[in-house]
Amino acid sequence: MAVVQISRIQVRRGQKNQGSGVPQLSGGEFGWAVDSRELYIGNGSVAEGSPAVGNTKIITEHDDLFTLANTYTYLGGQTVQTGITSTSPVKRTLQQRLDEQVSVKSFGAAGDGSDQTVAIQRAIDQLYINSSTKGTEESRAILYFPPGTYKITSTIYIPPFASIVGAGKDKTKFNVTNNVVVFQTVNESSTPGNYANDSSSTTINQPRQIVMKDFTVATTQTTQPVLKLQSCKMSNFENIRITGPWTTGTAITRANAGLELSSLSNVVCTQENKFDHVSVNGMSVGVVSDDDAYNNHFHCCYLSNLGYGIRFGTATVLGSQGQITGPSKNKISQSEFSDIDREGIIITNGTNNFSSHNNYQSVGNVGGNEGNAQYSVLDFTAPGNSSVEDTFSRTADLSYNQAYITAYPYVSEIKGSVNASLGGHMSLEVAQASSPTYFFRLPGDYSRTYEVEYFYNSNLVNAQRSGKMTFQLDATTNTLNFIDDHEYQGDTNYETALSFTAAMVNTNGQIGVDTIVVSMLNSTVNDTGRFNYKIKVLG
Repeated sequence: MAVVQISRIQVRRGQKNQGSGVPQLSGGEFGWAVDSRELYIGNGSVAEGSPAVGNTKIITEHDDLFTLANTYTYLGGQTVQTGITSTSPVKRTLQQRLDEQVSVKSFGAAGDGSDQTVAIQRAIDQLYINSSTKGTEESRAILYFPPGTYKITSTIYIPPFASIVGAGKDKTKFNVTNNVVVFQTVNESSTPGNYANDSSSTTINQPRQIVMKDFTVATTQTTQPVLKLQSCKMSNFENIRITGPWTTGTAITRANAGLELSSLSNVVCTQENKFDHVSVNGMSVGVVSDDDAYNNHFHCCYLSNLGYGIRFGTATVLGSQGQITGPSKNKISQSEFSDIDREGIIITNGTNNFSSHNNYQSVGNVGGNEGNAQYSVLDFTAPGNSSVEDTFSRTADLSYNQAYITAYPYVSEIKGSVNASLGGHMSLEVAQASSPTYFFRLPGDYSRTYEVEYFYNSNLVNAQRSGKMTFQLDATTNTLNFIDDHEYQGDTNYETALSFTAAMVNTNGQIGVDTIVVSMLNSTVNDTGRFNYKIKVLG
């Protein structure tokens, strides 16, 4: 049997925090501080080649690495100048650096598909409304949700200055199965577990400077909004996808909205918020508000498979608290509306709202095509709202598509008192027509004036024509005044070859006329010209 010999090796030892502390150790000599459980080794002399006389601390399991390496410098301060001079880089503690963005997993939210409600709310409460840090730099941290699925079973309350950031749409996903408001803003007087009612909001404590972005909310609930903003201002909501179970033809519930904007008053209100690349699909309503919500901007949003796209002021009681005007001065721009049963935007109360450069595809048809149009695309019952350069699939189909031009009524793109320009320049082929031929159409369901600016150029002969057609319609008396004011340039032999007439027709067989038809007569044999035009609505 082999003999194993175990020899005892001892090192110099003593207390670090007594007397003069750790003494100077000889080169290569170990020293153990028994009170702090720290280990040192002597550097040796300079004559031996040591850079400096002293002791070097050896890392053990009892050491705090954050204390030993307690400073952070961007890129180590080697390639960029972070300080006043190149030799004085800005240094921060590692703790400060890491706490700038806090992972929700540090609070126990695993993102594994199980119920994470308690952990998520705890993270928000401790970061943003903890009494020991509220209002400090520490309470301005970003709460990051790594990729994963986070189940939510009750409302998550969002206080001022909260930053809820995921890894991206469909990367960070919140699953909701209960009929609850998913996210709701609360004011600054909230404390952990005690969330302030909006009735206590003021211009000083109201929800503000909130950031929510880069995640998906998938809900099966049908009775509550997903994101409820209560008197929230100056906040950003970006790159968010909201999906629900609603399908075309089913009941529409006002409360079942992707976004709900509410206000305590016309002063303490939801205002100056930015919604950028927010998509809502499969809800009764995309965005709803009956309150004094002002100067909110919806940009590059995507609203599809909804009962209504945006519903403003439909249940407003003018003069009541928080409903002095209804939603006003809001802007919806460069967004997509598609497959919406009712109106893309309906504004019953509220003024100076703008729909600008949006595209509306299959809106107001209750799941059918444009030949089945039942509702206007935009309903501006409240005066003072505008549509600027919006484009509509309805215009292309019901104005000049030959599949619809004779048999289907032209339900207006826009209802109400409004001045609008229908976006996009339309272009039609001009051929020889020895008898009046349906050329294009306009809605005939509301009293208003249409202006059609156009340019005609023949590809066969020297004939150009530019002008403006004016249609003055009184729908109550079924009368139409039509003027074609134009200028001609080219061969005089063809100046009168092209002419237009306008008439009101009844295409659906119901009482009254519903459509304006513009007919063309063209005696230029074998003409192959183009007719480019643009429509303005004066209501």
